[in-house]
Amino acid sequence: MFCLFFGAVASARAAVPGKPTAKAPTGSIATSTPSFTWSKASGAAKYELRVSQGSTLLLTKTGVTKLSWKSSTALPENVDLTWKVRGGSSGGNGAWSKSLAFTVVTGPPVIGKPYQGGLLAYILKPGEPGYVAGQTHGLIAATEDQSTGIRWYNGTNVTTGATGVDLGTGLSNTNRIIAVQGETATSYAAGVARAYRGGGYTDWYLPSASELDRLFASEDAIGGFASADYWSSSEYAAYAAWYRTFGGVNRYGWYGKDKASRVRAIRSF
Repeated sequence: MFCLFFGAVASARAAVPGKPTAKAPTGSIATSTPSFTWSKASGAAKYELRVSQGSTLLLTKTGVTKLSWKSSTALPENVDLTWKVRGGSSGGNGAWSKSLAFTVVTGPPVIGKPYQGGLLAYILKPGEPGYVAGQTHGLIAATEDQSTGIRWYNGTNVTTGATGVDLGTGLSNTNRIIAVQGETATSYAAGVARAYRGGGYTDWYLPSASELDRLFASEDAIGGFASADYWSSSEYAAYAAWYRTFGGVNRYGWYGKDKASRVRAIRSF
């Protein structure tokens, strides 16, 4: 009887807590000392929280007995951060929650500064597609070129329907190009842009002609551009697409899709 009772007690003590769900912060936040909140993990008596920038651990807090905790340490601004939490008990530590991504933005975003996986390239103005009064939206450029020279097409001149040239059309252009030309990411411009994973984001795309113009207007602040031609996602015809020359040279037009030009991916926010 004693052995059975002792075994049951030992088994109960050995149980580890369930997995909590991280709730907030997520997305863009306006304070560098945020409050973290999460759901209760079954069997947990305390919690451990970690904040990271990429693979670098920035902050660890252990022994939290509530379902929230406010950081007294200021976190870095305008960089991509992630956080996670796990429960603990006498039986050990439970599984980590799914990580949430967030960015501290305490002031107006600055062109050329790190922002959500890349460098801020453009802020939308009233009347432009995607503009929302009282909110900040725009374009983010990758921190470097995704190719120093690649063809626009996948080897065959076909009409993709990616004819949008305006601000806000680059994403749909890229989707159309890939739908027609296939997922071979290393063989053509739009595929290379889509395959980029800067900041852990998966929604990068080849900019439209007008979006490429916005990058050109701020090329010095963004940096890293070569004095060379860059592809847009805007198709001119079955055999050609629009490009723009960077390096302070105000030149644009269309080239045959077989020409090797550079690629700089962007994403919207």
